[in-house]
Amino acid sequence: GSRNARKRPVDLRGKRDWNSGLCGCNAGDDHEMDICCKACFCPCIIFGRNKARMDHLANHNSPEPTGEMNGGGCAVHGIMTSLSLLGGCVMQIPLRATIRDRYSIAGSCFGDCCTSIFCYPCALTQEYIEISAEEHSFPRGV
Repeated sequence: GSRNARKRPVDLRGKRDWNSGLCGCNAGDDHEMDICCKACFCPCIIFGRNKARMDHLANHNSPEPTGEMNGGGCAVHGIMTSLSLLGGCVMQIPLRATIRDRYSIAGSCFGDCCTSIFCYPCALTQEYIEISAEEHSFPRGV
């Protein structure tokens, strides 16, 4: 698999942009719009999937074969969000930083915080698309 599956140009520091813009869910196919809708109405599901997929890629260097979400991550995210509207955002900030680090994406912790708080569903969708690009770069059957 490739960590820059869509061959995005990198800058002098070796950093690149995200594969999709923050509002990129409307520029993709119906699947990406479906992910965007789920991120708006059930963010814990997309967060749980993103977390499980990232954990599997990090631990096994291969795509998560079942496409299942991390039930624990989803449940904790849901509880945190029900206790505080920012609870889910607080969980997403470190995951977004991990994704940026894994894919050498330009940005900062401050930017991750602002994006996660003010553009939460779009950030979840953007992260989902980024992880999908790497997963699709693996040969079939891997």
